[in-house]
Amino acid sequence: MSVRARYGFTLVELLVVVVLGTLLVMAAYNVLITHHRVYAVNNAQIQGQQIMRAGLDVLFGELREISTPGGDLVEMEEDRLSIRSQRAFGLVCDTDYSASPEELTVIQMGSLFEAGDSIFVFADNDPERSSDDTWLARVVQSVDHTATCEGRAAQTLSVTELASTGDTVRVGAPVRAFERFAYGSFVIDGETYLGRQPQGATNPDPLVGPVLPVGGVVFRYLDALEQVTTVAAEVAQIEVTLRYESQVRTAAGQLVGDSLLARIYPRN
Repeated sequence: MSVRARYGFTLVELLVVVVLGTLLVMAAYNVLITHHRVYAVNNAQIQGQQIMRAGLDVLFGELREISTPGGDLVEMEEDRLSIRSQRAFGLVCDTDYSASPEELTVIQMGSLFEAGDSIFVFADNDPERSSDDTWLARVVQSVDHTATCEGRAAQTLSVTELASTGDTVRVGAPVRAFERFAYGSFVIDGETYLGRQPQGATNPDPLVGPVLPVGGVVFRYLDALEQVTTVAAEVAQIEVTLRYESQVRTAAGQLVGDSLLARIYPRN
């Protein structure tokens, strides 16, 4: 038996094996770290895009239904806007000005009207002229849910001072109940979100986020010529920009972020 067979590997050989093994482990570790970083970056980008698309879906659903000439765009700020959002709609099928308060019987076209609702009632004094048409802003005092009109389910709305201005509400006139909401940038639990706050509510509701604290939600109001306007009734487009930034960093050390811009056309 040789000396080599009796005493095993030399120290040099063991050192070579250890060094080669260490290099292999480090290479495998670097590959895993790189894959993990790529996965984290891609996941942050996908999450940011989903957040911004979800935010735009909410704003599209709300802002496309408002009428800017009709006064539904109430407040206009760079990072926040307030709108009147329609909650219920009906058509007048009968009026009773002799009741106290006056009454409107309305055919149900969706959600029910409730006592305390703020409503707009269309008044058409002279059917041959459009210059005297107007929307009357009133409040529903009480509701009779058992009414019918021509065999269809209806509601009788008691409305104070309906005829106080001399305007005439005719059969077939639309009635809209609405709620007022503010959409925009809100700080919630130390983070900035695209949020919604009902009128009179103390705390906003987070919709999507977090977004950037500055410039995370930006609105621009454009008229029919695509020029910036500060007059709500002239707004034909609302440009929305959402910006997102995560805490994940790329290989270059930059925070992963993205932005999304869209233009929404209200129901003018």
